Amino acid sequence: MSTVRKLTALFFPERCPYCDELIEPCEIACERCYDEIRRKHAPIFCGAHGFRCVSAFVYDAKVRRMILRLKYHERIQYIPQIAELMAEDIRAAYGDNAFDIITCVPMHQTDLRRRGYNQSRLMAQALSSLLDIPYRDTIDKVKKTKKQHHLKYAERKTNLNGAFALIDKESIKGQRILLIDDIVTSGYTLGNCGKTLNRGKPSLICCATIASAHNKYPESTVI
Repeated sequence: MSTVRKLTALFFPERCPYCDELIEPCEIACERCYDEIRRKHAPIFCGAHGFRCVSAFVYDAKVRRMILRLKYHERIQYIPQIAELMAEDIRAAYGDNAFDIITCVPMHQTDLRRRGYNQSRLMAQALSSLLDIPYRDTIDKVKKTKKQHHLKYAERKTNLNGAFALIDKESIKGQRILLIDDIVTSGYTLGNCGKTLNRGKPSLICCATIASAHNKYPESTVI
């Protein structure tokens, strides 16, 4: 946790994002709400434009609040708890020893400097430790694009064209890759990253996310 957040917690104690009860700064939620979140956990299997994907949660109101706080309000203390659930789902969906590399959907450098961290990268690194699979940056985002969630479905199809580039083609040849992101909605972000990875001729690409909003665009997530 950053020094700023520690100081802030002294004067403005952390509260559960769901019921407003006081909690410790290192906690994701109060015990009652966290138990409810765990009960809501159920692996969701879908696709992201040709790539298999497993998600830990349906992207409903409570999970949305959690992810927004993680992405935009430095609530990175959520990551260990969520990563444990995702690791269970990854093992169940793909089996043990299914991957050689874990990687993530990158952010453009402008956005990364503004936010200070890539939540998908932090999640992928936590999963790397839990699953004992090396983490590696494999893709750069070379073109700044509009936020996918701000766009209509038809616009999402072309917004990311040319946005990603491989860092080192030879390093992923023949590798089995697990690609991590926070949410799968239309599937175009994961799909474009997967197609970029395919240029390096890996033997397998699968995906995992915290949450799935695939019911919003069911036609886009056929495996």
